[in-house]
Amino acid sequence: MSSRWRYKTLLAVFLTLFAVYLLIPSVFNFRALREAAEKTGGSPPWYVKLFPDKQLSLGLDIQGGIYLELEVDLNDALVHRSDIISGELERFLKEKGIPYRKVSVIPKTSLIGIYLKDPASLPMLRRHLDETYGTALKELPQAPLLSFEVPSGGEGAMALPYEELLGWTQGKEGAPPEASEILEVTRFEGKIQVVLRSPEDSAKVAAAIRSRFGESLQPADVGPALYLAQSESYQERLREETLKQAVETIRNRIDRYGVAEPDIRRLGSNRVVVELPGVSDPDRAVGLVKRAGKLEFKLVDDGMTDAQVQQMVEQARSEFKIPSGYTEEVVGKLNEALKAKLPPESEIAYEIQYDPVTKKIVGGIPYLLKSKVEVSGEMLRNAQVSVHNNEPYVSLSFDNAGTKAFADLTAANIKKRLAILLDGTVSKAPVINSAIPSGEAQITLGYGDYQALMREAEDLVLVLREGALPASLQEATKTVIGPSLGKASIDRGWKAMLIAAAVVMVFMVFYYKGSGLLADLAVVLNVLFIFAALTLFGATLTLPGVAGIVLTIGMAVDANVIILERVKEELAAGKSIKAAVDAGYSNAMRAIVDSNLTTFLSGVVLYQFGTGPVRGFAVTLMVGILTTLYTAVVLTRLVYDYILSRRQVTKLSI
Repeated sequence: MSSRWRYKTLLAVFLTLFAVYLLIPSVFNFRALREAAEKTGGSPPWYVKLFPDKQLSLGLDIQGGIYLELEVDLNDALVHRSDIISGELERFLKEKGIPYRKVSVIPKTSLIGIYLKDPASLPMLRRHLDETYGTALKELPQAPLLSFEVPSGGEGAMALPYEELLGWTQGKEGAPPEASEILEVTRFEGKIQVVLRSPEDSAKVAAAIRSRFGESLQPADVGPALYLAQSESYQERLREETLKQAVETIRNRIDRYGVAEPDIRRLGSNRVVVELPGVSDPDRAVGLVKRAGKLEFKLVDDGMTDAQVQQMVEQARSEFKIPSGYTEEVVGKLNEALKAKLPPESEIAYEIQYDPVTKKIVGGIPYLLKSKVEVSGEMLRNAQVSVHNNEPYVSLSFDNAGTKAFADLTAANIKKRLAILLDGTVSKAPVINSAIPSGEAQITLGYGDYQALMREAEDLVLVLREGALPASLQEATKTVIGPSLGKASIDRGWKAMLIAAAVVMVFMVFYYKGSGLLADLAVVLNVLFIFAALTLFGATLTLPGVAGIVLTIGMAVDANVIILERVKEELAAGKSIKAAVDAGYSNAMRAIVDSNLTTFLSGVVLYQFGTGPVRGFAVTLMVGILTTLYTAVVLTRLVYDYILSRRQVTKLSI
């Protein structure tokens, strides 16, 4: 025998043993032994440590779980970044002692408005913007809003035109066509500000307002102001970063939650796919993924009593037919309806009340809050679960910037209420009795079952530690597959594969005798190599993947059929057995490679443009083609070469 044959034989033996080595942890479920040892604080059996940690990953359709497609609101990310920048600019103005009136994000846009008291401060501010933000921000040459004032009558006289202009934005009857160019109507320093979709529309919108209100509403000068927009290149980079951060944040949360082998990836330009196999509590897992984790501290506006706020909210719900409930959408509609009645720069938020036993929502307490976020979760250094009087709560500590901001906030607002908000909902609103220089706070979770409260506290800490999502997520697709359905699916899948394999193998032995038995051995090794490859590369086996394996079995046998038929033709032509085998393999190679190559390219296309189940089918199909070429062509030829070189064969069983 040639040395080349020996090397091929050693390689075949090595690959077979290596495949068995890779699959033993999956066959005997070593992962369960490791997890059981971790829970008890012990160590797994010694033999478990001899094998790799990897096991064959099963898809959701096999072991059950959750499939989620989440849409990322990228515009929300742009507004959020502008909010951060406006806070940074306000701190800069304070540190430099530059007198200013307001720094804020212009409503319903990602634009930033900076209102100064002295125009002489503008050069210093522009220099800071250029040095700090470079090309990320650009100054707008024209104001993105119009300002108006009532010549006489003060705030009371301004109420009617303000309400009517608000009606224009809400599509009320009588609004002129130019109203569609108005994004929002707000108030600032006794003036009405009309936010435009585009500054180019200012002339025609101003003409429409002048036509309707005449001299009762006059253009107003807002004083020295600067309007900033994010550059297009910066927005594009921010969108890309937002998607990456969303994927990373979700992955970190799921890793801490303890789901084995989750699949979290981007889909298209604005979606994230989350696959969580084997999850026992789907609702908790989905809530953990979707929770924004947005922590905010806002001052309660004491311009109205709690009773007045409650009455105003109830009237608005009745008048505007706003449904009961406290979701973000409902509260948003409520704030929109009350815009004309709320003080400037304020909003309504709810503290939700739960039944201590059933944990169902039983009511809500409305708060009138100032819109400005005084301290945010981005200043958080740590969050942890603590227990007092057998009641779990979450204790918070801020970083240096947060500690200073929290100390300044509490020192300047003693005897006022400070609301702690989680994802737009008030957790509590305690009175500030004294300055808090330590930079610590706590979030209580109410009353109820200890284990449920502890689980809620742990989930909240997990979300806060991993950071808020960079943008809000909307559930686009959700599929929950129960483990019983998964078990039924896999049983049917395995049964189909085994029946297909058995029928093919029996036929091969019946039709091709000993050579058919050799082809069957190649099929068995082929399936072994497929499972080993899936395990080695961390691919997931799905039901379409099982279908791909069934197809691969047929293709593997097809390759052997082509070879054996060629050998039979050569034998019929009078050639010797060795010459017939050589010619059979040589003549069959082109047809085998051509057919498998075209199928492999089809698999590449399916993987590139397909999703979920289609990709699972494509993966097993491509892996199966590669293993088929090796087992059907190389391994079977090795066996023939061995037999024909070691003994005098006068008749081939074929």
